[in-house]
Amino acid sequence: MADHSVQSLNGSEAAIIPRRALLDLQDSSPTIRTAMWVETLIDSSIFREWVVNVGRRDSKARIAHLLCELAIRLENIGHGQGGTFEFPLTQEQLADCTGLTPVHTNRTLQALRKQGLIELTGRSLKILDWDGLREAGDFDELYLHQQPQVVAKAS
Repeated sequence: MADHSVQSLNGSEAAIIPRRALLDLQDSSPTIRTAMWVETLIDSSIFREWVVNVGRRDSKARIAHLLCELAIRLENIGHGQGGTFEFPLTQEQLADCTGLTPVHTNRTLQALRKQGLIELTGRSLKILDWDGLREAGDFDELYLHQQPQVVAKAS
């Protein structure tokens, strides 16, 4: 039984795999066992980064950091184009992700817009100044253990 829930913000498919089947798969394939272990280590790395994000960073850094992480992850799976991404999160969901109130989240997003770092319209996010957003979010993508990506250069 899981100690958390998962929510999809847009269309998705899910499969239920019995625990025993995963254990049997690990036993029969050392490569899959290693891949599952590496994924667990990466999840731990992301968790540690988010403890720092919520516990030590101010609102601007928290939101900038989240936007950078989402951009890197979306870019790496082919869902980014020129620093523009589908962005289905509401301000309330952003607030939940970053431990802020929706009002403070709104003000922080306005500040990031005014600084020329992002453009957020409807369900679309465009990163206007990748280096500036990274700096604002104290973001270093090494914790994601993915290939480094340059999302967008300053305009």
